[in-house]
Amino acid sequence: MMISLTSEKPMCLEDYRQLAKALKAPPMFTDVLPLIVKPEEAEILLKLSNKEQTITELSKSLKLPQATVNMHINNLFIKGFLKKKKDKTTRYSVKPFQSIISRYLGENRASAFGKYAAALANYRLEGHVKGAKTDPYPEAKILPIPEAITEPVTIVLPTETATTILQKANHISLRNCECRITYKNCDKPLKTCLAINEFSNELVERGAAQEISFEEAKKVLHIANEHGLVHQALYTDWLKGEVFDICSCCACCCTYLRAYINYGVKHHIAKSGLTATVDPDKCNGCGTCLKRCIFQARKLENGKSIVIKENCHGCGLCVTTCPTNATKLTP
Repeated sequence: MMISLTSEKPMCLEDYRQLAKALKAPPMFTDVLPLIVKPEEAEILLKLSNKEQTITELSKSLKLPQATVNMHINNLFIKGFLKKKKDKTTRYSVKPFQSIISRYLGENRASAFGKYAAALANYRLEGHVKGAKTDPYPEAKILPIPEAITEPVTIVLPTETATTILQKANHISLRNCECRITYKNCDKPLKTCLAINEFSNELVERGAAQEISFEEAKKVLHIANEHGLVHQALYTDWLKGEVFDICSCCACCCTYLRAYINYGVKHHIAKSGLTATVDPDKCNGCGTCLKRCIFQARKLENGKSIVIKENCHGCGLCVTTCPTNATKLTP
C-alpha cells in the first residue's frame, strides 16, 4: 500500500495498474513499477501521462508546494522517466515504458528490477525487433571507419563518416555501450557510445554521460576500430536525416545489428554507400578480413579473399587490419 501525495487515501496495486496502462507497459510487468517508482512519484507520472505540464501547473493540480513538485520532477528526470521540452517555459511529459526500461538497463541499473531483469532485457530486444519490422525505413546506417578512407580527399564520397557527423554536432557526450551493459555477451570496451545534440544534452544533464570534445570523440572511434566494433549512425528520423547517436558496437550485443543479423530485418540498417574491393596481387590469403567481417561478406577462393558484394556494408573493418593493404573501400 502507498500513500497518495494529495490525500490520506491509500493507493494500491490498482493505481500501479493504471500507471502501467498509461506507460504502455505489458501487464506481465506491472509488478516492476513498484520497484522503480516511489509512492510519491506515481501520482505525478499519472498526471503527466495525460498531458505535458509545467511544474507550476503540476503544483496547482496536485495542491503541493512547487519546491516539493520540483524535487520529484528532478528525480524522475534523472531516472529517465520524463521528457523535458524547453521553450518559454519548461514542460514535462512521460516516456513510454519501453524507453524507461532501456534507460535502466543501458545505464547499468538493472539490479533495481530484481528477478525481472533478464525478462526485461529480452523484452527490450523483442520490442526493438518488432519496431524494426514495422518501420519501413532504416533506423541505422553503417559508417565507414575513418582510417579506412584511403582515397585522396579530392574524391567526393557518397557517404558520411562518423567524424563528419561529429564535426557538425553542437554537443557530444560519451557513455557506456548500452547494449553491452545490458546483454554482457562479450568483453569489448564499454566506453564507445557517442551521443550528439539534443540527446547528448539530455544524457549529460541527467548525469548518464560525460561531455567530450571532437578530438576526444575521434580517439573513441579509433579504440572501437582496434577492437573490431562497427560504427553506426542511429536515427530519430531517417527521412529528415536526424542522427542522435554514433554507436560502435558488436554483433553479439547490439540490438540494431542483432535485428539485422539474427532476425533478418534487412532494411533496418542501411549500407554505407561504399564497398570493399580486393587487389588479388596483394592479397596473401591470411583470412584476417574474414574474422573481422560481421556481415559474412568475405570468403577465400584459391587462396585469395573474395568480397561478397551483396553482403558488404562498407564498414571498413577489413581495410584497417589488412597486413598487405590489399583491401580498400570504393564508391
